Amino acid sequence: MQEYSPSPTEEVIDISSERNLGLVGSLLALAAFIPKIGGIISLLSPILILISLNGIGNKLGDEGPFKDYLKGFIIGLVLGFIGGALIISAALISFQSPEQFPMHFTYGEGHGGLTDKGEALILSGLIILLLAIILAAYFEKKAWMGMYRITGVKEFENTAKFLWWGVLTLVILVGVILLLVAWVYQIIAFSNLPRQIRKKSPSLEESFEEVVW
Repeated sequence: MQEYSPSPTEEVIDISSERNLGLVGSLLALAAFIPKIGGIISLLSPILILISLNGIGNKLGDEGPFKDYLKGFIIGLVLGFIGGALIISAALISFQSPEQFPMHFTYGEGHGGLTDKGEALILSGLIILLLAIILAAYFEKKAWMGMYRITGVKEFENTAKFLWWGVLTLVILVGVILLLVAWVYQIIAFSNLPRQIRKKSPSLEESFEEVVW
């Protein structure tokens, strides 16, 4: 584990508790694969990561990563809810009798299938869900690049790159593998994060945003 040996003029900040919260939060994403209760437990993952980034940002004087991650979380949550609600609404208004939902899923008017309005709602819902994924990933990418900037841990940069490319190639399934790699790098990044870190002085160069494509 990397530790800093400060000079008398350097300010060294202890971020051990924030490091541990980020690591646990990253690992909790695995809970999503646990039947029944896994989805609920996995909701703790972004919450713990937000607490971790907020603590690190407060101590190091840079709230950029926390704010970006929070934006991505809120946008993904809100747009995801709207998109899901549209899809569910389309199914509910398209099937003409409770007995036909959801066993007899056929297209066409008068057969308990999707109406034109239902198809439009589902298409709108899918577009909104796609937008939610892209925007959430964009701000999360910015958060990890910010963590790389203020901590110097290279794995945060790798997390940002694989996350972004994973989302962009998700439609051809290659993205699933890239997102998995991004998640692994995220765990390694928090694991490699020093328990004590030197607080960097702000510079003109660091004020410019770094974009990863």
